[in-house]
Amino acid sequence: MLGPTESTAAFYPPRVKPSSRPLRFPFNLAKLIRNSLELVPEQAYREALVIAPGPPRMAFLCGTELVKAVLLDRATEFPKGALQVDALAPMFGKAMISAEGAEWRWQRGAAAPLFRHEELLRYAPIMCAAAETIVAKWRAAPPSTIHAVHRDMMRAVFDVISKTMLAGVPEDLLATIEKGNDRYYRSVNWWLLCTMLGLPRWLPRPGGKAMRQHEHRLREAVAKLVIARRGSGVAGDDVLSRMLTARDRESEMSMSDDLIVDNILAFLVGGSDTTAFALAWTLYLISQSPEWEWRMLDEIDRVVGRDPVSSSHVDRLVTVQQVLNESLRLFPTAPVIVRDITRDVEFDGVPVPAGTIGIIPIYAIHRHQSYWDDPHRFDPERFASGARSKSARFRFLPFGAGPRICIGAAFATIEATIMLATFVRAARFEVSPHFDPQPSAGMFLLPKKGMPMRVTLRDRAAQPEVIKHFPGSTS
Repeated sequence: MLGPTESTAAFYPPRVKPSSRPLRFPFNLAKLIRNSLELVPEQAYREALVIAPGPPRMAFLCGTELVKAVLLDRATEFPKGALQVDALAPMFGKAMISAEGAEWRWQRGAAAPLFRHEELLRYAPIMCAAAETIVAKWRAAPPSTIHAVHRDMMRAVFDVISKTMLAGVPEDLLATIEKGNDRYYRSVNWWLLCTMLGLPRWLPRPGGKAMRQHEHRLREAVAKLVIARRGSGVAGDDVLSRMLTARDRESEMSMSDDLIVDNILAFLVGGSDTTAFALAWTLYLISQSPEWEWRMLDEIDRVVGRDPVSSSHVDRLVTVQQVLNESLRLFPTAPVIVRDITRDVEFDGVPVPAGTIGIIPIYAIHRHQSYWDDPHRFDPERFASGARSKSARFRFLPFGAGPRICIGAAFATIEATIMLATFVRAARFEVSPHFDPQPSAGMFLLPKKGMPMRVTLRDRAAQPEVIKHFPGSTS
């Protein structure tokens, strides 16, 4: 081992404080504005079904059988929640993330071959190079520098997406995303509130103008890429090129330029932000858990040595993936799934009328007292081989479940494994003094004030010289 063998003290990271009971109007709306996870009542962390009378009426579905029924067995009966769809529509249009029925099925069918596991492994060198570029940035800074690690993770993940999905992406697109995302996320809960109240889209709302401007800038930039690529007639190997030529196997339909823009934006914003936040939360957790840092270092040393982290190492980085899974359990970056209940149903013998908003609170399920021992404690050992029951797929839902499980789940897992191993081998991480990251939920679960950390680089002689071997290196 590379460190002490004795166990460190149990670590309980900051968490969202739930409401003491299901909330009624207007207290539910106040919580939604502050932090949408504060809407989830304390009972949802220990019961299978909790009804909040509202208005609007909400059913929190936490039991594994209820989750399985809604997301898998009876998925067609419970469409994607209009609340989420309406909030996402200005950014993602009719992308598969929002589509339903036949429209969703053919989009998913056309895109699925692009996300096969063996296809994604080809991107491993790009993922490693992106992480090493961030390491080089840290190494060039003075030793005591406090880095905005959440932004560094965003840059690394965007670098990967730009080279795998959008080869030839303009350099200023990342700046456009960074400039608008923070404000966008601060305003999204107001949009959810107005949608929940049934207010018309044209009605002014806090942050609404900035949100629309950000969406317009992003859509315009991606649309130019799509038009230019289609007009060039040049075949490429990135996801954009493949989407331009993709056909649904059954209908032989291809995607229009507008639909490609919708889906690229969904991958670009949803895919990059969720993985970046997951990495930021994970670096925070290991900064507080030296035992697991040592375990990871020992594994990386045995499996990878001084070589670049590659696709051949991913499946053998078992401890690294245990830590990632525990991070995603405690801080699922997509913390809630919403489904519409369009007709009267019964859940566990409880009548639930049509019009109720069905909420699967992944954050609460991941900390449910019936499913996890000492659920708020950071313990990657939960994900050791044989530690979980077969039904855990409906207790651990970082990418959802059922036919609408995240299409980019394998991409994100490979990417996060390679990047986390690269970062941990290169550096130690310490939270900025007097800083306690607070989880805040809107579109995603993010640290409310970012993730400022001191990054201490390990002995360079022990590190691989890998950046120069990869395309896109800036070193």
